[in-house]
Amino acid sequence: MPFLPPPRLLRDGTPVGSYRPLLLRRGHLYAPAWPVVAAFVDRIVRVGNRLYIYRSGRCVVVRVPHSTHRTLAELYLPLAATLRPLGDEVNYAGPTRTVEVRTPQPELATQLTQQPNPMPRAVFAPRVAPTPRPQWNGIPLPRRTPLPAIAPSAPPNARAPRDRRSPHR
Repeated sequence: MPFLPPPRLLRDGTPVGSYRPLLLRRGHLYAPAWPVVAAFVDRIVRVGNRLYIYRSGRCVVVRVPHSTHRTLAELYLPLAATLRPLGDEVNYAGPTRTVEVRTPQPELATQLTQQPNPMPRAVFAPRVAPTPRPQWNGIPLPRRTPLPAIAPSAPPNARAPRDRRSPHR
């Protein structure tokens, strides 16, 4: 049996790399959910035995075996069946063992013609004068920040009432 290298994955002509290779089994191409499938989508959420894969308002639900407690890097998903419902075009070239995925570019929103586009108004504001830099002349200046002080339990100028004698005399 001849050795065949793993298939290459190109996204709009740029290679997508992964430590885990793509697998070709029975005519279907499988890719790890992370980082390969995650590179094409906005978000992947796993709830129980289902993966919810989101991109630009579309969602694909993929069932995974309930008994497997694998990370997304260990979980392989069918690449074409996952990306085609999200709007991608997936093509496989057998002789070169290359998978080409074309992602449609989002359309730019056109400007509304009903609202005029006013020219920006010029604002004439006076320039702020720069703050003069302090000059170091070697003489230290006094500290201008207040220091925290702990108040005594009784004020230092407190006196005993005149009609009673002080307990300390």
